[in-house]
Amino acid sequence: MILPLLFSMSIALLIFLICFGFIQNYVVPQSTYQRRLNSINDLNTVDASRMMSNMALNREQDKENQSFYSRVIKPLVNNLEKNFFELTPSSLTGSIQKKLIVAGLKNKLSVGGFSIIWAIFVCFTTYFAYRYTTLHPLAPIQVVFWLVLGVVVGGSLPILLLNSIITKRQAKMLKQLPEILDLMCVSVQAGLTFDAAVKKIVQRTKGPLIDELRDALDDMSMGIPRRQALKDMSNRCEVPELALFVSSIIQSERLGTSIGNTLTIQASNMRERRRQAIKEEALKAPVKILFPLLLFIFPALFVVILVPVLLNLVKSF
Repeated sequence: MILPLLFSMSIALLIFLICFGFIQNYVVPQSTYQRRLNSINDLNTVDASRMMSNMALNREQDKENQSFYSRVIKPLVNNLEKNFFELTPSSLTGSIQKKLIVAGLKNKLSVGGFSIIWAIFVCFTTYFAYRYTTLHPLAPIQVVFWLVLGVVVGGSLPILLLNSIITKRQAKMLKQLPEILDLMCVSVQAGLTFDAAVKKIVQRTKGPLIDELRDALDDMSMGIPRRQALKDMSNRCEVPELALFVSSIIQSERLGTSIGNTLTIQASNMRERRRQAIKEEALKAPVKILFPLLLFIFPALFVVILVPVLLNLVKSF
């Protein structure tokens, strides 16, 4: 009885620490850093030395008045992530990191953090399976089966959730790609360069594809060639249509052809692909509606039509 209680308390403490760290990182506003940024923006040449000395004094005061989260919880979470990262098999580290990048979680979740979430799921499902076996008289082989089932379900759920996030993100990118290509085409035809057009679009719109374009622009601003930055973006997204667009842009750059004409052709192709995909989904509708008809609608119709007839037949005989 004591062991399950200690297990539950440890799991609850671990979840509390993770939730508290998430709130401190992404929910609570970073007033200290915002105050420093405001002071830097207000800095002028007259009182530069005085402002810098005040910033140094504030920095020393911040070190002395660090919160409980900065002193205790954040180092504990970092140590947990580091330990779980070291415990993760090297054969899985690369694939998990790749999935996190494709899911757009590379800056929000590390491999160690994902391993912690995976361990929490496994502990929870195994604990529920253990409680089920203790509340019901089962044979030893059945107990082993339920425990193994709990481990398998707990280990599969985080992977399935991550794959679901990847699928939804890729669908959003595919839906947004024709619109982005049209905007690029109009911007380039208006006289902007390709990089300037992408920068203008990134400043005006939002979405997962825009985030990837922003990362590509950051890579190009750091000195990475355009073709390499676009290839890296295509590899991060794993969307075939986006890879086709990147290949056409790279080929146009190598051959020296007009990027405006390439964007026009690609925009029309993407619109046609989108139209074909919608038609394909529409043609699948009769097949998908067949199962609800057989399971829910037809039985109700049979009850409404045949039951009165059967009752009349029973009364007549």
